[in-house]
Amino acid sequence: MSDDARVCYTVDDSGTTFQRPKALPDTDARRVLLFGGTFDPPHIGHLAMAQLALEQTGVDEVWFLPSPSPPHKADIGDDTFSWRLKMVETLLDGRPGLRAVPLESFLPRPSYSVDTVRACQKWYTQTRFSFLLGTDSLAQLPTWHGAEELSQRIAFYVAGRSGHPFATTLDVVQSVLSDVRATPIEMPLLDVSSTWIRERLDKCLDVFGLVPPSVLDVWNAGP
Repeated sequence: MSDDARVCYTVDDSGTTFQRPKALPDTDARRVLLFGGTFDPPHIGHLAMAQLALEQTGVDEVWFLPSPSPPHKADIGDDTFSWRLKMVETLLDGRPGLRAVPLESFLPRPSYSVDTVRACQKWYTQTRFSFLLGTDSLAQLPTWHGAEELSQRIAFYVAGRSGHPFATTLDVVQSVLSDVRATPIEMPLLDVSSTWIRERLDKCLDVFGLVPPSVLDVWNAGP
């Protein structure tokens, strides 16, 4: 991480001091959709989901937020963060409105989605944030760390996943988290899993164009 990225400090609600990443645009009425994940590797499904969300929600940008050390995936850690970030940057390849942001690398470990949202709202006070996920993740939302606070802080845009109809899933989630605000986005069912792709790549098997060649070049170079 370059020194010019570490431009100021802030303090979270627990009193912990940590650095804020390099300043990004923060203006009144600016809207940003947060899209977190391990992106190991990022693929066409991620790109389609973000692009369609950008078009349908009217936000100014979608921020891809690779997770350095996801609490639910112990086998993925900080040592691969820069590599995964580079793959995301390569996937986006300068697409307007889609940005890779290493924001979570500035947060204490472990970093949960609620921490990320809290930091965004604290660091970029003029920007209105929302959160992008799939219906499969929406179904798991009540089990997330700080789920009640997260659902109070931010609204969700949700892409469909097979086996998790939006309306039914939302009803179940709202029976547990009454503050959840969620809006569906329309997109084809692309049930592409990074885990499945990673397993095939590890065996030198074809991934059928689901990962662009430029991203595969970064993958093959390794962390």
